[in-house]
Amino acid sequence: MNTTHVTDYFNALRNKDTQGIIPHLADNIVLHGPIFPEPTEGKEAVVQILAGFLATIDTLDVHLTFSSGRDVAVFFSFSCNGITVKGNEHLHLDENGLIDHIEVAWRPLPFAVQIQEIFANKLGFQPLRLVPA
Repeated sequence: MNTTHVTDYFNALRNKDTQGIIPHLADNIVLHGPIFPEPTEGKEAVVQILAGFLATIDTLDVHLTFSSGRDVAVFFSFSCNGITVKGNEHLHLDENGLIDHIEVAWRPLPFAVQIQEIFANKLGFQPLRLVPA
């Protein structure tokens, strides 16, 4: 499977180019990420989340990408307000090579929660909290 859309999508993310991410996403995309507990469905809603993410972060760097069939794994890091988070995404491609599913994980967890809080406060939704067991 051709992964050009994934490469171009991450180049747009790295350049903080919201419009540049749009042509690489399928209309029926589903995003499972660390920002909201529930999945985000549909291109317009996913673009809105990604635009907010791009407006929040300072940098994004891709470190490793590999693929198998229609599945692509991307390992990256990003920074925000002096916090560096490592992340990975499992992306699934439709029959046209467009991204139709994204599953995101960030680490370390305390930094991921800090970023989610910054993002939530910026966009006006409920931040998540870590609580001791």
